[in-house]
Amino acid sequence: MNSAELANNVIDRIRHLTEFIVETDVPDNFRFNGTVPFDISISNGILSAKILAISFDGAALTLDKFLEGCK
Repeated sequence: MNSAELANNVIDRIRHLTEFIVETDVPDNFRFNGTVPFDISISNGILSAKILAISFDGAALTLDKFLEGCK
């Protein structure tokens, strides 16, 4: 794959990003640790995150990985 094809693939992937809102219960012993790469709000024990991803499953996986680092 040459550099032009690689650039086109990256641009195409970016064009297909959608903002998803992923909600989950606030994990036990949750702490913010470092930079938060997306908007997060917490209300009544529910954490809501706005995440750019190709699919909802991808957004949920991104949140899960982030929360693993906050323990």
